[in-house]
Amino acid sequence: MIDLYEYINRNIIFPIYHKRHNDPRLKQLSNLEKNQYLTHDELMMLSWNKFKNLLEYAYNHTVYYNELLNNLSKTPNDFTSFEDIEIIPVLTKDILRDRQDDLISDKFIKSDLILDTSGGSTGIPTEFYKDINRNNIRRADQIRHDRWSGWDIGKKYALLWGAPKDNQHYNNLKQRIYFRYIERNIILDAFDITDEKYSEFTKTLERYKPSMILGYANLLYQYAKYLNRKCPNHTIRPEGIVSSAETLSPDMKKVIEEAFKCKVLNRYGSREVGLIASECKSQNGLHINIDNIYAEVVDSNHKHVSPGTEGNILVTDYYNYAMPLIRYDLGDVGVMSKSTCDCGRSLPLLERVVGRKSDFFVTRSGKLIHGEYFTHLFYGINGIKQFQVIQDSHQQITINVVKSTDTDIDLSNVVSSIKDKMEADIDIVINYMDKIMPSASGKYLFTKSNISF
Repeated sequence: MIDLYEYINRNIIFPIYHKRHNDPRLKQLSNLEKNQYLTHDELMMLSWNKFKNLLEYAYNHTVYYNELLNNLSKTPNDFTSFEDIEIIPVLTKDILRDRQDDLISDKFIKSDLILDTSGGSTGIPTEFYKDINRNNIRRADQIRHDRWSGWDIGKKYALLWGAPKDNQHYNNLKQRIYFRYIERNIILDAFDITDEKYSEFTKTLERYKPSMILGYANLLYQYAKYLNRKCPNHTIRPEGIVSSAETLSPDMKKVIEEAFKCKVLNRYGSREVGLIASECKSQNGLHINIDNIYAEVVDSNHKHVSPGTEGNILVTDYYNYAMPLIRYDLGDVGVMSKSTCDCGRSLPLLERVVGRKSDFFVTRSGKLIHGEYFTHLFYGINGIKQFQVIQDSHQQITINVVKSTDTDIDLSNVVSSIKDKMEADIDIVINYMDKIMPSASGKYLFTKSNISF
């Protein structure tokens, strides 16, 4: 069935609305669509010029970066390529919290800026500022990358989301009208999940028929398990699904694709800098949004590591001139790719995002164990609805379990495997709970370590 409103929205309503509001996203989108097919050298030169302009601006208009470069006895003119930037100290979340005012440009009035907060899944939310122009420009990133799923402007899409700060926009009538009839999206509030709520989601999505579903990885996974278990004959058939905000494992991806009968594209971003990298349907890695951000993978000394090697991810946002974030440490671990994608886009690839630092458990000897090891221990165990593994200390790990039935669950193999992997006779506490609540950002954490490394 032809959706006439889709055509009208894409060609008339959507562009006229944003032009009338002086919103630059469509002009920016036109540039982004061209940029992705530039040669590698052209893209890198474009990216470097944006980095250099931001660095020069930050030096001239923020207290923090002026002090930082002066302490290095450097000026922006001393930096001529990305190889030179390794000497710039990394911006951490602690610095962002402690030097907040010194990071805000003197060209902006703080009260005019948009205050936002990181999800706080590591326990401590981080406040930062951005201006409205940056916000609208960066929204073009999502349109470009969403198109890779099969969706396009004018088509419907659904958000399976759990962050209260995002969902609250839909409480305003004007915003509800905008999102429903201009953006053409609906949001399914997944902050507090039950089977009854999943049933409501299913009815809504079958009726709405979205072209794309965007959601937290773990929420998509849990919902997909529900569909496979309770509604195998559902009629939700999007052209593509985009998984974001959390690490998507191959096992999770397989379950989601089985439930929705379409490809699941992995996406990586953060609230502080927005979209960083996304998969296309070729799925050879995540295309880095290099015409809008610069992403680095570095070792513990903040030096670039070779493609294929795990390291800490740093990002620089080229458009947040109100509060420049240069070489910002997101607290994530990732791997750069050596490959190029056969889709024809020259945007460089992030091979994979391994996870947050808090996803890694630390043995007494200092060895790191990725949290995904622990999630695999629970696969195939009947009677478990939800689980969570938390490293409290080097001496203790807590396992939270929500049972799907009243029958007893044998976790002896899980306990012995954990003790073996952690290389020590540690205490393992098992808590049976009615519900495992999400973090403040709405994300469900399968694993979390409270050990610093």
